[in-house]
Amino acid sequence: SKKFKMVDIVIREGGETLPLLIRPSAGTEGEGDRSAGFLKEWVRANRALIDQKLLQYGAILFRGFHVTSGVEFQEIIQEYEPELSQEYRGTSPRKQIPGTEYVFSASELPPYFPIPQHLEMSFLPSPPRKIFFCCLDPPTSPGGETCLCDFKKVHDQMDPKIRKEFEDKGVMHVRNYKGTKTGLLSDPTMLKGWQDVFGTTSREVVEEELRKSGAEFQWRDGDSLRIVDRGSAIEEHPVTGEKVWFNHSQVFHWSMIPSEYYRIYRRLGKLKYLVLSWVMWLLKVILFTFLGPMRVGFHACFGDGSEIPESYLEHIRDVMWKNMVFNRWELGDIVLLDNYWISHGRQVLMCSSVAICLMGVVSTALQRQP
Repeated sequence: SKKFKMVDIVIREGGETLPLLIRPSAGTEGEGDRSAGFLKEWVRANRALIDQKLLQYGAILFRGFHVTSGVEFQEIIQEYEPELSQEYRGTSPRKQIPGTEYVFSASELPPYFPIPQHLEMSFLPSPPRKIFFCCLDPPTSPGGETCLCDFKKVHDQMDPKIRKEFEDKGVMHVRNYKGTKTGLLSDPTMLKGWQDVFGTTSREVVEEELRKSGAEFQWRDGDSLRIVDRGSAIEEHPVTGEKVWFNHSQVFHWSMIPSEYYRIYRRLGKLKYLVLSWVMWLLKVILFTFLGPMRVGFHACFGDGSEIPESYLEHIRDVMWKNMVFNRWELGDIVLLDNYWISHGRQVLMCSSVAICLMGVVSTALQRQP
């Protein structure tokens, strides 16, 4: 049908291919060509084309269509990926979008809290193969971009010596989740309780899932839970076979928050982010000293338990920031990501009173094997 060709597929100016842009054709007129209903039909008729472009570019942005609700977003994505999952074992607090089964806010973290680049749930044996975002409430102040990064490039551009050590040793991810009681000295970045993560108050249900995943776990004082996942630092893309940086070390390591604030300061030139970097560095040093690496909210070591030199993490973050693409959200934007290739993260908002961008995260059936 002719109407299914009425979109433009655009590579960004300057040769940047991330993300590929699909928008209503410049020659089209009429509300129907931009409606959520039209996009839903177009996606249904062009699933093979979307697969081809996603494999070629890693990220696709649908822009210029009138998508105004989580329900519309979910219906569009289900035309492309009918097998969706509600299972989320990530670390950010989220809320389900009313009227939907699979759509959640991307994160309920405060807008001043940076979210570094990561492949969703890459610390688990079976992360989602694809994830999807939609903007229903774009930021009205500077910041708030959901930045993207090519983790194939990150792998290729890393110092070979550092990359080899990660390949040889792997990564150990440590997560501590709150219980019913919080100790006098606890890490404020311990964001969620294990009941919220697993959607149950039953220890037995949690233990069964953790045993199936091969994770090490330990119940701690105050009904808190420690989970340790060991895995490779680098994975091969399941289709192309190319090597990809594939772990959460740059996210879970204690140095993440001060390091991200310092880079935000260098990008924006706002003194408050430099101050936040110093304050968070001091706080993290105190917590790390008194609690130790196994009791802070999150931490990452080499797979053999030895500490990752901070200089290694700084180098990796430098490579990521060099390859990051900053895209301002617009109302109705939908982004499709290959979660085995293209990472995402969130920049801080300049004003904490401004509502953060509302994005629904929908994960496909988990496909990676332990």
